[in-house]
Amino acid sequence: MRETVKVLIVDDSAYMRVVLRDMLSSEEGLSVVGTAKDGIEAIEKAKACSPDVVLLDIQMPKMDGIATLQRLMKEHPTRVIMLSAMDKVDIDLPLRALEMGAVEFISKPGGPISVDIVKYRAHIARTILDVSGARIEVLQKARIPLQLDKERLKPREVPEKGLKAIAIAASTGGPRALEYIFSRLPRNIPATIFVVQHIPALFSESFARRLDSVKGPRTSVATDCAQVKEGHAYVAPGGAHLLVSKCSKTGALMRLDGSMPPVQFVKPSADVLFESASICFGPRLLAIILTGMGMDGAKGAKAVRTAGGRVLAQDEKTSVIYGMPRAAVNAGAAERAIPLDEIPKEIVRFLEE
Repeated sequence: MRETVKVLIVDDSAYMRVVLRDMLSSEEGLSVVGTAKDGIEAIEKAKACSPDVVLLDIQMPKMDGIATLQRLMKEHPTRVIMLSAMDKVDIDLPLRALEMGAVEFISKPGGPISVDIVKYRAHIARTILDVSGARIEVLQKARIPLQLDKERLKPREVPEKGLKAIAIAASTGGPRALEYIFSRLPRNIPATIFVVQHIPALFSESFARRLDSVKGPRTSVATDCAQVKEGHAYVAPGGAHLLVSKCSKTGALMRLDGSMPPVQFVKPSADVLFESASICFGPRLLAIILTGMGMDGAKGAKAVRTAGGRVLAQDEKTSVIYGMPRAAVNAGAAERAIPLDEIPKEIVRFLEE
């Protein structure tokens, strides 16, 4: 039987604290062990109550959510979900929070004092339950700054057998894992990379910029009907599935489909990308499934293997949440599960084959 997940709610709005407490207290498997009106009180309550998950607002007096997150991860490491309105927040802050150790970000509907928050009750409760199993030691490592020039890898020799492709799937914990991988790869990588990161559409451009900033493969948000270029990485925008089509040895086109319903409850879906890329690239495709909740990618990974491509999964020890990689391994779709720091090396080996 699953133990009750203890939740601490941190929000400067008394209304939001009451509504969230009432919402979550009635959910099976959740127990609200305290509320706090600002960051200073949140630190005190976290030490006193030892919550499993902290719901943390960004906009607060005395100590804002980012500063509070920093202190929490240093003094009392725990799983933190940022729950905040985005109307007055710097668009880069959510990704910065994830980089600093937050597990997930949920946007409040309708502003800081959200009267519609009750409509998202099931989603918030499910997210709390899902992230309650996140590995705190992995979240702590996310706080260590990336060494951008360390161990930059480069293929010794690349056979001339047509453009190769790498398709990567990630969810919870994915932004930091992807930054690490890209920071180890060359700028002019002799392949094209497609990324499905489960992230709201609002953050897609910001996320692509962050990946590009580590000076690995040139990275941008995928655009409909654009031709794929060697040496570039393309991030599927939130709210649309990314497919690859019209493939030949000289090129391929990307297609974005916003009308297709979510697959495995997500859009974009790695299953959709993997299946289309497997048809397009066949044995010239390497699919990688990183940390994240759910099962997205497992079905598509099977299609990659059937078409002669390769599939790797991140291992449990280095994953924030071993959901998506586990699903691929259990389905027999992944060749093996390997630590995060081995993945860039495997990409280079694939390019040299």
